[in-house]
Amino acid sequence: MVKWYALLLFFLLPFGLLAQNLTNYQPLQAQNPIPEEFRQLSSEKYKTAQKKLNRERDGKQRTRDKDNFLLESNFVMNQVLTSGRVLFNDPVSVYLSKVLDIVLKDEPELRDSVRVFALRSSVVNAFTTDDGVILVSLGLLAQLENEAQLAYILSHELVHFQRHHIINAYVENLDLKEGRGVHGRSSFDERILARSRYSKELEKAADSEGLDRFLRSGYSTQSIPKVFDVMRYAHLPFDDVKFDQTFFNYQDFKIDKSFFLDQVKAPEPVDEKNVDDATHPSPSERQAIVNALMLKSGRSKGKDFLLSEKDFLLLRETARFELTHLYQMTDQPIMAIYNAYLLLRHHPNNPFLNQQVARALYTLAKFKMAGKLGYVHPGYTAIEGESQQVYHLFYQLQADELCVLALGHIWRLRLKNPTDADLVAMADDLLKQLMLDHYMPGMFSRTAPEPQAAHLDTIQLEHMSKYDRLRLKQMEKPRYSMLRYAFVELFKDSTFSNPFDRWEREKWMGNKTTESVFEQDKKNREEKREWRNSGIKLGIDKVVMVSPAYTKLDMRKQQQHNFLDAESAKLELFSKLEKSAQLLALETTILEATMLDSNGVKTFNDIAFLNEWVDKRLLHMDVDMVSLDRERIAAIIKDYGTENFSWTGVINYRENKQFTPLHLLYILVPPAIPLAIYYMARPKFDTYYYCLTFNLSTGEPSMIAYSNFRLKDSPDFINSNVYDSMWQMKTRPRKKR
Repeated sequence: MVKWYALLLFFLLPFGLLAQNLTNYQPLQAQNPIPEEFRQLSSEKYKTAQKKLNRERDGKQRTRDKDNFLLESNFVMNQVLTSGRVLFNDPVSVYLSKVLDIVLKDEPELRDSVRVFALRSSVVNAFTTDDGVILVSLGLLAQLENEAQLAYILSHELVHFQRHHIINAYVENLDLKEGRGVHGRSSFDERILARSRYSKELEKAADSEGLDRFLRSGYSTQSIPKVFDVMRYAHLPFDDVKFDQTFFNYQDFKIDKSFFLDQVKAPEPVDEKNVDDATHPSPSERQAIVNALMLKSGRSKGKDFLLSEKDFLLLRETARFELTHLYQMTDQPIMAIYNAYLLLRHHPNNPFLNQQVARALYTLAKFKMAGKLGYVHPGYTAIEGESQQVYHLFYQLQADELCVLALGHIWRLRLKNPTDADLVAMADDLLKQLMLDHYMPGMFSRTAPEPQAAHLDTIQLEHMSKYDRLRLKQMEKPRYSMLRYAFVELFKDSTFSNPFDRWEREKWMGNKTTESVFEQDKKNREEKREWRNSGIKLGIDKVVMVSPAYTKLDMRKQQQHNFLDAESAKLELFSKLEKSAQLLALETTILEATMLDSNGVKTFNDIAFLNEWVDKRLLHMDVDMVSLDRERIAAIIKDYGTENFSWTGVINYRENKQFTPLHLLYILVPPAIPLAIYYMARPKFDTYYYCLTFNLSTGEPSMIAYSNFRLKDSPDFINSNVYDSMWQMKTRPRKKR
């Protein structure tokens, strides 16, 4: 499928191992050795690709367009490859390569030009780059039925690479956009339709030529039409099974049926209509074309599996396990819950799946209590299929109810896994917030409800006081009983009742050891004044700098990213960091994927994890969530000998000068004319420098240094900012009087 190369990142969201025990599942990671293209600089790839351009055949304009494409696509793709979202040498990617070997068994030269990798993305998609990298998402693998369908998809993508569809589509779109060549006199609407027709022609060509190659592979054609069903229903989970409304229920905690829908919205296929301005033919149209071609070929023999049905099913199940983790990483906790629910039907009590459900519940509860549920919950009305029940449930639950549900569920998992640091942290944090924000005396009962209370006859009710009858009516409300008896079972365990009682005493009786709000406010003001006067001053001796970044933009140009200069400046930034660290005697380790050797996959995976971790911490900073993945974090701290990790970078951009009618007044004041000339001639630059340092143990930022100046990113400017931020790390704070 041809994809606009600049949208590559849209499809790449957060994924390494096939032959592993699903009972003790661990998320996939890349494995040694690191391929050269993951370590090579973008500029080197670009220069290699440049040499393949046929300047005489294409002419100046098309050569310039293709050169721009190669420049940007190589830099964007390099960011993707080094992000940790693309796996290599893991059993899933190895399996994909084996299927590709079968498809290209008679084309060794083409096989040597193509590489296939697994992509850590929940999006149902596969695509290729102009230099022969095919990425197959875990979201797609989770939906497929057999090996033959995978082989057909690879056959389709091979055509896009072999026929250079990606770069040709880019150039054609530029011609259409700017009205060049045969499109010079076309109207805007005519250009849109022409672009649509061109894209559809490429897809149809890939389907047709891909099928020709597929028919020679030995795979069966019987299930190929169902590939287009996968496209129609790509917006749904990998299965559509009725959600068990008792899934979150326990002995005395029951969710009433009123929290669920009477009927869910029926799933509908997407892109059924062949819209004129669509960039792809509809799945139905493509299916009809492929069916006709298969009928014409007269070939129907073949096998659904040429490697191993068992290995394929394990690969698909692995992809489905990964989806639970990926949904959680991309702030789709409800999808994570429903995906885990589907898998728990076949893998009951699986520790990995149970913890993913716990994390999703924790995320939902914290965002709901922070008044930001919309960030992780899109609403339920547009959701199709059985998963709509889960969306509706968490839409209906109020903040205290969701907190109680999450706390009860997580604490019960904690009792079964008392050494799981993440479960302990989430449970303790939810209990603290429940007691501080929602708890009222008598809110929870420590004894089970009396079964006969709900079945009093009319005579008994008549002899009761008005207030007793009102109390009974209150108890009959689903929300009341759900909260009232939520922890009856847990109160019997001292690991729950003791901290519960302690928080109750601290809230209602006061605690001398607890810092008052006024004392905390005074402390915060003093710390802020100290920071303004003399900086943060961490007093640390060692720090790890993770993926230092450099971006250069020129807002005056159509190609705004200055990729080549930015890469050179980034390499110089590494030198500046090392020099300042040496001057300050601050032991510094720089983690950068392109600096690793072929055996550095452990560091490569660490970089991917740390970047995903800091992204989540920054996104969730306003919600005050505890840092998770504590076991992995403890291992990283031990390996690098410090808990201080820093992310630093520079963003420099140049923009057009704003010329207003006011500047014409300079003409009326001759002495001011030189000033006007200077203003218009002097470039307008902005440079933003940042350095975020986190304490990995606590998950909290220990230093946030940033500066923004209307200056060019000169070496002296960058040096001074780098030195200042590292000086604050090294310098020890003054002793308080």
